[in-house]
Amino acid sequence: MNTHECLNLLAEFSSEIRKLTLKRLDEVPEGFINWRLNNTAMSFADIVQHLINVDELFLNIATTHEKNFKWTLGSEEPHLHVDEATYEAMLKKLEEFQLKRHSVIRSLKDAAVNEQITDDKGENMTLWWFLMRQVLEHEVYHRGQIAAYLKILKGESTKFK
Repeated sequence: MNTHECLNLLAEFSSEIRKLTLKRLDEVPEGFINWRLNNTAMSFADIVQHLINVDELFLNIATTHEKNFKWTLGSEEPHLHVDEATYEAMLKKLEEFQLKRHSVIRSLKDAAVNEQITDDKGENMTLWWFLMRQVLEHEVYHRGQIAAYLKILKGESTKFK
């Protein structure tokens, strides 16, 4: 399998990851978009904004000459408190970014995939590694977090069973 074929499969895999993430986010009970497990945990809205930020970072690195980045952990960001309309717009942005992410992944060339990028700690990695680890695996991690939150919420009240 050549690089082009691998990237096409990876683009499809990226879309499937996002589809499943959005499916979980659709299960968030009304009134719980800003709910947190504890004072330092991310809310559903925080997680969505964090995934948007990661997509923006990937798209910037992959489509510009900028090869230095700062990785910001979601829990260190100021906590969001959003209304339902803002949250829905954020979910729509996740959908739109997936379309862009899919297109960018498919269009990558060998040289771009192997290009070195550097984080704010001076650590180098290839764009391929960044995509696999910092974008896709990272989103799967947060999808698991969302699923765990949903199980907790659904167990707290018979209203959601």
